[in-house]
Amino acid sequence: VEEPQSGDVSVPQPVRNTSVRRGSDDFADNSNKPSSENSTAPSVSDNHSTTATTRRRSSVGSAMKGSIFRRFSFMGSQEGTVETATDSGSDRGTDFTSSSGSNIWSKLMSQNESLWDGVNGKGAFEDDDDDSLYDEDANRSVNCRKSMKRCGLTWWWETQHFFSTIVKYPHILVLSLLTFGVLCGVGMAAITAEKENYIEKQKATAEFVARETANWFKDEFRRAMLPLYSVQQGVLHSGYFDSLPEKIGRYPNLLIPGTEETPFTMRNVTGICDDRDMINKFRSIVRPVNKDNDLDGIVVGYRLFPNNVACLTEPHAQESSPGFNAMDFPQGEALLASDNVFGLDTGSTGFPLWKMITTDLFINRQFNIFGPFNMAPMTELICGHLAIWRDVDTTDVVQDTLNVHGTEVEGAWGFVVNFLDWTKMKDRSDIYKRFADCHLEFDLTRVSGSTVGLDSASLAKSENADKLTDKNAIFVTTDSLHGEWQNKVGSLNGWEPAWYPGAVAGIVLASFILAFLTASTLVERQLHRNLLYKVMPRRAIMKLQRGQTVLEKFNLVTIFFSDIVGFTNMAGNMTPIQVMKMLNELYTELDKLVEKHNVYKVETIGDAYMVVGGAPSRVPAPVAAERVALFALEAVNFVRKFRTKEGNQIFIRAGLASGPTVGGVVGRSMPRYCFFGDTVNFASRMERQAWECV
Repeated sequence: VEEPQSGDVSVPQPVRNTSVRRGSDDFADNSNKPSSENSTAPSVSDNHSTTATTRRRSSVGSAMKGSIFRRFSFMGSQEGTVETATDSGSDRGTDFTSSSGSNIWSKLMSQNESLWDGVNGKGAFEDDDDDSLYDEDANRSVNCRKSMKRCGLTWWWETQHFFSTIVKYPHILVLSLLTFGVLCGVGMAAITAEKENYIEKQKATAEFVARETANWFKDEFRRAMLPLYSVQQGVLHSGYFDSLPEKIGRYPNLLIPGTEETPFTMRNVTGICDDRDMINKFRSIVRPVNKDNDLDGIVVGYRLFPNNVACLTEPHAQESSPGFNAMDFPQGEALLASDNVFGLDTGSTGFPLWKMITTDLFINRQFNIFGPFNMAPMTELICGHLAIWRDVDTTDVVQDTLNVHGTEVEGAWGFVVNFLDWTKMKDRSDIYKRFADCHLEFDLTRVSGSTVGLDSASLAKSENADKLTDKNAIFVTTDSLHGEWQNKVGSLNGWEPAWYPGAVAGIVLASFILAFLTASTLVERQLHRNLLYKVMPRRAIMKLQRGQTVLEKFNLVTIFFSDIVGFTNMAGNMTPIQVMKMLNELYTELDKLVEKHNVYKVETIGDAYMVVGGAPSRVPAPVAAERVALFALEAVNFVRKFRTKEGNQIFIRAGLASGPTVGGVVGRSMPRYCFFGDTVNFASRMERQAWECV
């Protein structure tokens, strides 16, 4: 900058950076002008190494072209004015002088606070357009409604931008969907495996409880039937009852007339089975056995059937003893008084129940348990039957043979029966509590064993057992003295865990969120990558990422320079926002032409626009020159038709040059890809000497 003249207070020249540092050749065309006209041009030797980051004239405060003198008032708040002037030849140097004897910075400092409020964005750029949206710090004290509106608009713009990016780059959507699918698949596989494990545990628990309960009953039945074996042996070896079969005799001895063709074939055993001595002897065997086995309350009675004829009963009618109560016995006093079964010949009667029992005992030779069945006053009763066999006397085979429904059975003496209170046995087993504690329902049934339809197949079931189905229950089968048992065990809510639907929803939601975050990350990376690739070449970016120096030599490239004629004058009549909008509209269209012709835009500084062909993407020199030339022609044609919003026409100058150059990045902070060499200066000089293009 030229030293100020005596008596003047000058302001340092605001200089703007461009991509070209001009050498002494820049001013060759002005060498014949007076030195006063060229006082602002720096003296640089011809052989000075030139760079692509040359300082060019500033858009604010630079000299207006064509020896234009202009007086304007700054912000209209003071009477003092600032004059700008240039010579007709140079267009590069500028001196600022104040008519009031002070420089521009003194003028700015003397302005009132409203000036700086405008600089800070407090209403400086308010116009018909909502320009405050361009300033993030503007209007901090807006009311809540405006803030919400701004947030809503921001969200709407971001959303549109997000989805437009996804549409433009389908791989983002594919990767996001793939992420969602993988996460959903892995999550569903995990919770499905956990669900199956839970179901298996639930079923295993149900099966364990069912088998444990069945085994308890199995053991209890064995324990309840053990006294029956003891009574059997007592009857055989005591000798007290050896005479009973002979006294009763074979059928039809002592047959009561009229009963032979009925379901209940009766024998008249009065004086034989009601003998007090026989009753006491039977009692003397039964009571100690029952007491020793701790079955008081479960086994409620015994009966003895010599020659298969109902004879002795314990407890006897009208009698009670510890652990026995006559009224607890089936059919109460009437039954115990033997007025309905006393003397019944079970081996000859046609009643299905007794026929089934005697067939099992003497023909099939197996233990028989029947029930549960109802017989007042008992609600649930189970009876066990055990055959009594005697040694066969070879001298009197007929006497030692017993007719069982037409079949002669050798060695058959009769059988003994005990009665079990099934209700008390269930209560003692805690079967209901066992399953309730595990939140299970059950239905215990007998699927095989001695039955003729007079007993119930259902042994025990929970309150809601009828709601069990094949989907929410399992079947556990066990063997017992009572036949084959099947327990239907399940949960009303099914085996599927209650947390499973929530877990599925959580997995889907989490997968969606992570997929959305993935998409957002990919969108941001793509936008960042696009922006980065627009700032500098890919090869340069890769080298910078590796910490390498970016330096490339190009043997022959074509460079395009342009700027706006009278830009300073034009900018002085517009607000900064309007200037920015105008330049943005103009250079956005030029950027489209850059993409169309596949050339490289170096930078835009103020009104200057620089394009290179053949670098950094290397192409043959003729191709590069053709592309830049076509770009220049189409850019000039576009500018001829371009008008600002105010209707003003723009004039530009353009210049091209071809030659070798060097490209690279200087420094590490705010890196920029620049070109260096005489070709850059030559293109700039060509632009300065060009005619105005309209």
